[in-house]
Amino acid sequence: MRIGKGLTPVFVAMAVLAALAGAAIVVLIGASVAMRYFAFAPLRFTEELVGLLMTAAFFLALPLVTLRADHVRVLVLVAALPEPARRWTGWLAALFGAGFCLWFAALCLPWLEFAIDRNIKTEVGRLLMYPWMALVPVSMALSLVAFVAAAAAAADRPAPGPP
Repeated sequence: MRIGKGLTPVFVAMAVLAALAGAAIVVLIGASVAMRYFAFAPLRFTEELVGLLMTAAFFLALPLVTLRADHVRVLVLVAALPEPARRWTGWLAALFGAGFCLWFAALCLPWLEFAIDRNIKTEVGRLLMYPWMALVPVSMALSLVAFVAAAAAAADRPAPGPP
């Protein structure tokens, strides 16, 4: 489907940012351990920033993983179904996934508004929270699109013929 192909570069860019966030986590933890060992004073903001980077990495990678269906799936039951039932199961799974993304994004928006209104910051590092929190509803909206695009792409594929 065109939507999935058009958004793939955006999703890949987000996944690259997720990988960079993962690398930053390793660098931060390494630097903090070195500081603790050599200077007896670890970086004070490491735990907060690592937590934010880990969450960001997850939500940045989620749309691409959803689009490519690279997440963990249990296909024992689905593989045993005939092709028409498999197609309906795929659409049902996409519907539930898209519904969850919509619901989760709707739940996140009031918290994001609260953080923006109150200018909330982390406790130790005094990092603004709302830029990090804004990533969650954006990721959920893009994951919703990925669910729909992946389901539409699967519907466009011809059913496999008999062996």
